[in-house]
Amino acid sequence: MNDPVTLDHYSTTGRRWLAKTISELAWEGVFAATENCLELASGVVYTYSSTRRIWDNLDIEPESLLRDGKVPDPLQFIIDARTEMAMSPATEAMFIREVKNTLRQDCAIEARWGGLSASELAALPTNELHAALCGHPKAVANKGRLGWGLDDHAAYAPENAAPIRLEWLALDRTHVVTGRGAAIEEGDLLRSAIGAEEFARLEKAAGDGDRVLMPVHPWQWDNCLAQSLVADLAAGRARYLGAYGPEFVASPSLRTLVPRDGGPYEVKLALAILNTSAWRGMPGKYIAQGAAISDWLAGILADDPVTAARVTVQREVLGLWWNDPLMAQAPDAPYRWHETLGAIWRETGESRLPGRQVLMTAALFHEGADGLPLAAAFAQKAGLSIEDWLRRLFSVSVLPLWHILCKYGLGFIAHGQNINVVLEGHVPVGITVKDFQGDLDLVDRDFPESDSLPDAARAILPRKPPAYIVHNIQTAHFVTVLRFLSAGLARRSVIDEARFYAVLRDCLMAHAAAHPDLSERFALFDLFSAEMPRVAINRVRFQIGYEDSASRPLPARGVDLANPLAEPDTDDLRHAAGCNHSDKVSAVQ
Repeated sequence: MNDPVTLDHYSTTGRRWLAKTISELAWEGVFAATENCLELASGVVYTYSSTRRIWDNLDIEPESLLRDGKVPDPLQFIIDARTEMAMSPATEAMFIREVKNTLRQDCAIEARWGGLSASELAALPTNELHAALCGHPKAVANKGRLGWGLDDHAAYAPENAAPIRLEWLALDRTHVVTGRGAAIEEGDLLRSAIGAEEFARLEKAAGDGDRVLMPVHPWQWDNCLAQSLVADLAAGRARYLGAYGPEFVASPSLRTLVPRDGGPYEVKLALAILNTSAWRGMPGKYIAQGAAISDWLAGILADDPVTAARVTVQREVLGLWWNDPLMAQAPDAPYRWHETLGAIWRETGESRLPGRQVLMTAALFHEGADGLPLAAAFAQKAGLSIEDWLRRLFSVSVLPLWHILCKYGLGFIAHGQNINVVLEGHVPVGITVKDFQGDLDLVDRDFPESDSLPDAARAILPRKPPAYIVHNIQTAHFVTVLRFLSAGLARRSVIDEARFYAVLRDCLMAHAAAHPDLSERFALFDLFSAEMPRVAINRVRFQIGYEDSASRPLPARGVDLANPLAEPDTDDLRHAAGCNHSDKVSAVQ
């Protein structure tokens, strides 16, 4: 393939990046910007045309951007805004590197996929469509991927969709934490995942003994494990077996690999790279209970008439984590050194829902070369008005997520990668939920509907107050997914933002009215409050830098947002239940 870094590609992607960066950093309160001007302490002035959207974010027209009246270079902006970003020199240099990496990969995406219209993108197979996505919509350095070089990107980046074969280790079971689901035995799982013939070859290579067959990402083996396991390889606690099984491709999350030609299981693996906000390793905390949690979830949601036909759990069937015998003696070491080797096998959405398309909700706001969001293209293909299409989307996504939170006290962190929308004939008919390793919270009070949750699983789930856990929907889904979808649709005059959220509000209010038995819970997990916290992710990196820490960084709190779902008469729903809402959120976890 020709080098994607051309002046045209860099100019196009650089202006988009700059528009996004000014918008998101202004929204986070890093600096103040008007609808047409940003004046920086450096004396540099950026001008542009924009619309202030319903979530208080500036929707900037990239082609309108000028720096002191001239065409801007995106990277220069970091220097221009040095005072406002307030980074240390070391943090600033590393952030510049992350942005440079991001811009190069944006050029690669533009070169390969940038010419396709929304309708053409919507017609792609799911893996190819996912490869065309632009990454985290809020993180401005969303493809930093510190640790990967050019060849690594060519081989393992989702936008290149290159085939990947798993490498395998045979590990002493003494040092492996295992979590198994009830549905399948370990050997049967691997036969299904990699094929009976390849599994037989793998078993033969592993030989006799009580060992665990652990898949590893080929980059991780070559750049991390071959060195870090030196003592274990020498002592026989670990054996390298080589590459086995069919071809996989990387999903946008980088470390989740999906079978290239379809199959029952995808696999999530550890990667010792820093991307977006954290090192992409494999925490061991939830491994032992992940499969049990997903089995329990699948059972209760299948028995609930609201969720049975709408929500499919992509069950985790096997979780594995290497408890390094040396690092186990250094519990206070930075988290990334404890997360270098692990794997989670889980069901693919397509295997659970044959004949239907299962795609990340983040795909819905992705825009084609014609500027149209994919959601609008799907509605056109379905022959539905955008309001009818959105009404169906909300009824099978936001509505069941809120119902699950209110009835069971379970909050999925519903961002655009771990909540998938299920389409049939281009119409939303359901969602799938996955990734329960730290992306699932339990309310900090006991609901009888969740009494059947196994004690060991209950013990490891984060317990949070209602005022916090409701943001698994408000911040993770409304602000991180719907904010960009509603803006994109409004930008193309498909539907006004106020009407967009009126459709969502009506859908949720109708559900609440139809289930008076949950009225107190609906008020407890209030989606209609006049204000809600503004959560900032970019400025956290500016503040904490890139030094290792014992735990993953947490978002920061900004000035509260006016909630587009609020309307005067929703107070009736809240106060009818007699709930006390004086416990305002003081921080966001």
